[in-house]
Amino acid sequence: MCMPIDDAAMLCWLETQLRVLEAWQTELATRPDTDPLQVDRLARHHAWLSDELARLLPARKAA
Repeated sequence: MCMPIDDAAMLCWLETQLRVLEAWQTELATRPDTDPLQVDRLARHHAWLSDELARLLPARKAA
């Protein structure tokens, strides 16, 4: 199901998820037992979510 996202609370939640992914990436970078494939998947997911937020919030692109 695809729904338009125009709710400020939902956009705020998505931005929070992006920060969580960033914190997770930082944590993984410091762990010696980190799986490189996990790091790559997480980086791709972070990039995807960043692109989606930029598309949903055009003002974010200018920042």
